[in-house]
Amino acid sequence: MILTNEKLHPIPFTNIPAGFQIEALQDVKAYYEQITSTAPQNATELITLMEKSSDISAALSDELSWRYIRMTCHADDETFEKAYNDFYSNIFAPTEPYRFEVQKLFYESPYRDDLDPELYLHLEQIISNEIQLYREENIPIKIQESELANRYGGSVSKMTAMIDGQEKTVSQLSVYMHEQDRAKREEAWRLRMGCYADRQVDLDALFDELRNLRNQITANTGFDNYRDYMHKSMGRFSYTPDDLLQFHDSVATVVVPFIKELNQHRQSVLGVESLRPWDTTVDLDGIQLKPFETTAEFIDKAIIILNKINPRYALQLEMMNNTGLLDLENHKGKAPGGYNTGINNLASSFIFMNHVKLHNDVVTLLHEAGHAMHSTAVKDITIDFYREPPSEVAELASMTMELLSMDYWNEYYPNAADFKKAKKDQLIGTLSFLPWCMNVDAFQHWIYLHPIHTPAERAQAFVEINNRFSSGIDWSDLEEYHKILWMSQLHIFEVPFYYIEYGMAQLGALSIYMNYRKNPEQALKAYDEFLNLGYSKPVSELYLAAGIKFDFSEERIRELVEFVRSEIENL
Repeated sequence: MILTNEKLHPIPFTNIPAGFQIEALQDVKAYYEQITSTAPQNATELITLMEKSSDISAALSDELSWRYIRMTCHADDETFEKAYNDFYSNIFAPTEPYRFEVQKLFYESPYRDDLDPELYLHLEQIISNEIQLYREENIPIKIQESELANRYGGSVSKMTAMIDGQEKTVSQLSVYMHEQDRAKREEAWRLRMGCYADRQVDLDALFDELRNLRNQITANTGFDNYRDYMHKSMGRFSYTPDDLLQFHDSVATVVVPFIKELNQHRQSVLGVESLRPWDTTVDLDGIQLKPFETTAEFIDKAIIILNKINPRYALQLEMMNNTGLLDLENHKGKAPGGYNTGINNLASSFIFMNHVKLHNDVVTLLHEAGHAMHSTAVKDITIDFYREPPSEVAELASMTMELLSMDYWNEYYPNAADFKKAKKDQLIGTLSFLPWCMNVDAFQHWIYLHPIHTPAERAQAFVEINNRFSSGIDWSDLEEYHKILWMSQLHIFEVPFYYIEYGMAQLGALSIYMNYRKNPEQALKAYDEFLNLGYSKPVSELYLAAGIKFDFSEERIRELVEFVRSEIENL
């Protein structure tokens, strides 16, 4: 395995022999054939089988992660995209039948009945779900899907526009949304959307190809639609698609009026006839938060903040910084967005983002740090299914870290007024995000419940859904841009249906923060216990371990809206 930094010191996997080459398909196949050659003869051997399988799974995932890291850090260099695609299509995907064979050996074993249900009943549910969904004919289709999805990041990484005599990426253009000069904000917004408009035909064609492949996967597995297939594929055992539609309704009923109220105030303060898309993030007091000047300062202050929450968190981020496991600056040729990806044999992870020296960068780094702490917390879990939590769980870890860190943001904002402003903006942001979250999810429901549609029909559906969750934004004379707004959301292209979890986790994080305001020590202890469990329990039980309920009902949302309202008033 090729590492990116000589300072890294990988931890050998217990069951993988010396000299093993993860890039060699024959080595990987030989390993799987060896561990599946004899059926387990007792419950202990059954768990040993899962642990041996987990080691090779972890090694494969690590190699895939490193190649993804290189691809996204250098999205304008096709050699890295090719290296990722080659490994996925020639090594990772072809071993899926072997992983399936391990799952069958586990599930069909008579010794499964001898396992402690408290420890392994959840594992049985996960593996049963995997077996039901497995179709060998979908392997080459998923390879195609992965390769196509990667084109999106490469396309966006090349988007630039000239403003003030300088070439700017789409991420850098977003900085202008904080300019007090309204004309300058509008210019930057139109330039940014113009980047997507210039590639509209290509992005529509790319998405049509992805949709068609996903519809084929659906047909092969016997589901009525890709939405229902993905719901099961993502292991959403604790709720149904109809529950998500009710979630949409609750946000439209409770949160949208609250955001409209805030936007009416915004419109009044700005003194404008109507609120335009470039008016939504400008600072009403004319003060733009400037949390840091250099990347080193950015990281150092995050480490100080984490130390105040839990010294172990600070040590982890410091280690990641010292060993090249952070890539945080935005530049041309870099893929959009941000992520944390776990590196199993380092008991750590890698954080990728695109900072442009705005307050949102602080939130993003601490968000990804929450994921990083989760990755480290599960290092001693020996079964891969339990090390890899679903998004409802993973995002609870990261969004909670945003709020837990909030009381220490004075490290970035020593000025009391700036500190207060940052906290207020964060609290408002926890709720103002929810309508867009529902928008993205509802749009994907429409896409895959209408598997045959034209780009024009898709655009019209998006506009109608966006209008439902609108908080008073005026789109007149911007209709063509409105239709393609969805193209800026990478999840729709790359990780379908992975987005609603942010909404669930946001409610969960607010609930933990509400507990934290009452009893900080108890809330932090519960948060740590939650991290350590990984995915060894069902989602609802993991939320209970964190000291909250897995609940996105209208009643709960209303309670949290009132909590946020009171916190803002107290500031």
